[in-house]
Amino acid sequence: MRLLIKIGSALISRGGGINLEWLKDKVAEISSLHHQGHEILIVTSGAVAAGMEIEGLRQRPKDTLKLQLLSGEGQIRLMKCYRDFFSDAGILVAQVLLTHHNFDTRKEEETIRTIMEAYLGQRTIPIVNENDLVAKEELEYKRLFTDNDILSALVAVRLRVDLLVILTDVDGLYREDPKRNSKVELLEEVGKIDQRIKRMASRETNSLGLGGMYSKVMAAEMAAGSGIPTIVANGNFPLADILENRVKRTFFKSAAIRA
Repeated sequence: MRLLIKIGSALISRGGGINLEWLKDKVAEISSLHHQGHEILIVTSGAVAAGMEIEGLRQRPKDTLKLQLLSGEGQIRLMKCYRDFFSDAGILVAQVLLTHHNFDTRKEEETIRTIMEAYLGQRTIPIVNENDLVAKEELEYKRLFTDNDILSALVAVRLRVDLLVILTDVDGLYREDPKRNSKVELLEEVGKIDQRIKRMASRETNSLGLGGMYSKVMAAEMAAGSGIPTIVANGNFPLADILENRVKRTFFKSAAIRA
C-alpha cells in the first residue's frame, strides 16, 4: 500500500521547539510500516517551530519576513531530526521542498512525480515540506488552506496514493469544537463532504499550527475526488491502531474509483 502521512504542527511542535520524543516514536512506527513493504511519503510541518527553538522564541511571530527567516533556519534542524531517527531504522530519507505553485503546470507536476517515484522505487522516504522561503502565502495568518493540509492532498493525488493519513491533535471531525464541548459526537465515517460537513469543521488551531479542521476537510475532499480515502486522526495514538480502526478517527470515503 502507498501511504501519505501528513504530520501537523500541533503534534511535532512543543512550546517553542520540536517535540523530539513524539517524533522519534512516530518515526519508529512509520519505519515499521516501511519494513512491512508499504510505500511511505511524509508531508511535515515544523520548520518554523524548529527555527523558534534555535532563536529561543516562545511566541510565534506575526511578521511574514521573520517567519520566512525562522523557516529557513529551522528546516535544517527539522530534516536532521528525521534523517537521524530514520537512520536508526536503516532507512534513507530525502527532502522535497514544494509550493502550491509547483502544481500549476503539467511539466512541473511531471518532474515532481518522476523524482518522487524514483525515491519510492529505491525505498527512500520523501519528506515534503512547504518551501516557506518563497511561498509567502503559506505564512499569512488569515490564509485558510495552510499547515500543509492542502499540500498533502496535492501530493497524494499526483502520486496516486492508496490512503492519505492526516495526523493532528484531536481524534477527528466532531459536530462541534471538542475543545469547547467535551460531550460532542465524533463523526467516525463521512461518505460525502457537503456544506453541512464543512460547517462542522473548526477553523481554530493552536498557536503554532495554521490549518485547523477546516483545511483538513478540504484536503479530504480534494483527495476523495481522485478516489483516495482520507483518515484524520489523533497522532498521539499508534499508527497501526489508527490504520486498523482500533482507536477513534474519522474516515472520509473516496468519491470516485480511479482508473
